[in-house]
Amino acid sequence: MSSKEPILQLHNIEVKYHEVILVLKGVSIQVPEGEIVALLGANGAGKSTTLKAISGLLKHEDGRVTDGAIEFMGEQIHRKDAEEIAKRGIFQIIEGRRVFEHLTLEENLRVGGHLRGNGRQLRDRLEMVYSYFPRLKEKRNLTAGFASGGEQQMCVIGRALMASPRLMLLDEPSMGLAPLLIKEIFEIIQKLNKEERIPILLVEQNVKLALTVAPYAYVMENGRIVMDGPSDVLRENPDIRDFYLGLTDLGTRKSFRSVKHYKRRKRWLT
Repeated sequence: MSSKEPILQLHNIEVKYHEVILVLKGVSIQVPEGEIVALLGANGAGKSTTLKAISGLLKHEDGRVTDGAIEFMGEQIHRKDAEEIAKRGIFQIIEGRRVFEHLTLEENLRVGGHLRGNGRQLRDRLEMVYSYFPRLKEKRNLTAGFASGGEQQMCVIGRALMASPRLMLLDEPSMGLAPLLIKEIFEIIQKLNKEERIPILLVEQNVKLALTVAPYAYVMENGRIVMDGPSDVLRENPDIRDFYLGLTDLGTRKSFRSVKHYKRRKRWLT
């Protein structure tokens, strides 16, 4: 883990839906200031629930943090409403490219800036977004519902940027996109992190890509963190290679059924 101070810390959190379904079982992670951290795992592992616990969106699905604590910039936020959390600078980009389909791309971006004032400041943020996403500027008057999947993904990331985020939660940004668009969007994500120093917690099914852009990663299974470490170390871990990258030591692919689950880590984060 980076030597930088964490801007976000999850301390052994548990999450239940409908008061009875235990989804997260003592999850502890950290996101250092200015860093990208990846959260990996199979479908249903609890990754999206973790992001919603941070952003306050659990309440909309009858879920809540029932134990542990979430701290952002040293302040506990797990009992706060989503709107209050957003005002503190945490923005989640939900999977599925949730644009306002009846608005233009630029109108979608301007919606993201409503928390940060009007006038010159809003115009400056808009030009900053266009500098990272020139395609959005070219098609700014296009109705968002008619934009391509890649353009919609750029729009929802740009909309979050309009709000001057202190932390971005990215949920499956590559989902449903062509390889060239995925490459373009992840290059922009890395550039944003490097130039704007925005910390990012990234949930991504493309494990190879996630381990390339994030220096540190956590692996989740059945609502628990079972492994974590620097991405270059995880990339060479035989269990990660077999289970997620699908490679044997000889470089051939294994079927999913033949892969054994990786060993549970012995040391739990506190």
